[in-house]
Amino acid sequence: MWAVDSWGVVVGLGLIAAALGVIAFVRYRERETVTLRRDVGLARELRELAGADEVRAAAVDEFELAIYQRLFYASVVAPRIRSAAWALLGTALAVTAVLAANAGDGLAFTVVTVAAAVLAVVFAVATVLFAALAVYHTATTPRVSFAESYAAES
Repeated sequence: MWAVDSWGVVVGLGLIAAALGVIAFVRYRERETVTLRRDVGLARELRELAGADEVRAAAVDEFELAIYQRLFYASVVAPRIRSAAWALLGTALAVTAVLAANAGDGLAFTVVTVAAAVLAVVFAVATVLFAALAVYHTATTPRVSFAESYAAES
């Protein structure tokens, strides 16, 4: 059986997995824009097909509401979440560089350790900032809703 005697290998594999995870997450979220463009075109076509039929128009309204809610997420919250994910990866890489450079002696290792520590702090602050902005926008930005207009019709 293969045994891992070096933490460096484990940390390296963990960093590779984290980087691939962040890249996959960001790529998945970027595809949302393509889907939204397609759905907006579909909503236009459905609106034309609905014509004067109130039931079909109401169904298109519901579909458009879902699109607007997703547009809010894709345009306001998602970029901040993606930025937080990149900053978190930067933090992990910088902390790893601090630990790796701290193992050596000499002026060069000290300079690299200090520089990597400064980068780790900057990335950590950016991670917290972007995550806080995402939470703030999720909690405070008004949502598109047709609930009031439906209540007025009843």
